[in-house]
Amino acid sequence: MKRAIAVTLVLTFAGMLGAGCGDISAETFMPAFPDENTLTIKTQSLDKNDSALSSLSQALVGDRAELHDLSFLIAFQINVHAGIVLLKLWFITRFEPALIVEEDGVFSDGDYEFHYNAHAVWGPFKDNRKNLEYILHVYRGTDSIDDRTTFWYYGAGRPIGADDNSWVIFLKGGAKPFENGMPRQGMVQIDMDAVRTLDPNEESVGVATFVYEKGADYRAVAAVGEGVWSDSTHTAKTDATYFYGHSADGYTVMEFDIDGDMAEVDGNALEDFHITTGWLYNGDGRSDAMVSGGDLNDGEASLTECWARDLRQTYYKLDITGDPPIEDGSVEDCFTPDPIELPEIDYDAIRNAFE
Repeated sequence: MKRAIAVTLVLTFAGMLGAGCGDISAETFMPAFPDENTLTIKTQSLDKNDSALSSLSQALVGDRAELHDLSFLIAFQINVHAGIVLLKLWFITRFEPALIVEEDGVFSDGDYEFHYNAHAVWGPFKDNRKNLEYILHVYRGTDSIDDRTTFWYYGAGRPIGADDNSWVIFLKGGAKPFENGMPRQGMVQIDMDAVRTLDPNEESVGVATFVYEKGADYRAVAAVGEGVWSDSTHTAKTDATYFYGHSADGYTVMEFDIDGDMAEVDGNALEDFHITTGWLYNGDGRSDAMVSGGDLNDGEASLTECWARDLRQTYYKLDITGDPPIEDGSVEDCFTPDPIELPEIDYDAIRNAFE
């Protein structure tokens, strides 16, 4: 991921801002970037310190909802990585671009080719505190299959004063805006290992990729972490995939896998949890979990937990293979009596379209 690239084009044409561009401007390229409401998970409250779970145990109605805390810890981690992406894009694009030009060309980084008809460059911008400078290239093209406008971009950094072969790509992405009655689709990827080569004080590691689709009344995102920290102690790394978004029914949804210890099962082995959580902005929520492995051996368990805006349980049901179900409260007290479902999109197809 840490490729060195030359940007002689920027230095050669830096004085061409606006030359021969007609109506094209910096605003022409803004649809390339995701907004905060696309990449981040909005929560009614978020306190990561309340979300350190060592085991998942049966809680009585009225107790604090454990699956809420676990789900919001995952949301916090996702928002941290998304925030890094959005902050870097904001920092760069708040300035006027150094280059805007309409021209036909092909951008290639060795792995990917993008045919473009317009090109804009922001930077280089200096961060004297870190002795670094950053640059952002944005390309506009037309999809050869559906004729939609398409964007591709990458961000890179280098030590101030270094040569053109010292640029390190840490950010790349692409997007297809709303057009021809089709929803907005896009991908953005940040390589935190590349960021660490530029700034050794950076704490995050691994590569975080966000693939998204945004319709008129829904959004759905896949956040894939490769080699990211597995816990807050920064002692181990893992790969993880999270799906989240906002449904047409008006609530936020999230789906993820995690290891945990179910206290109702004898033994200390960790079980595999597949959890789908949904909540309204006022805080009412529901989690449904399918549990397998660990001390369950060949058995399975299903777990449902609902909570009110005070984050106290309103409903709990646990069903373990071979044991009578445990249920407290009424499912009618959940903000939805049915299991949470995510908006369905083909994440792999979107990701492949931009890689």
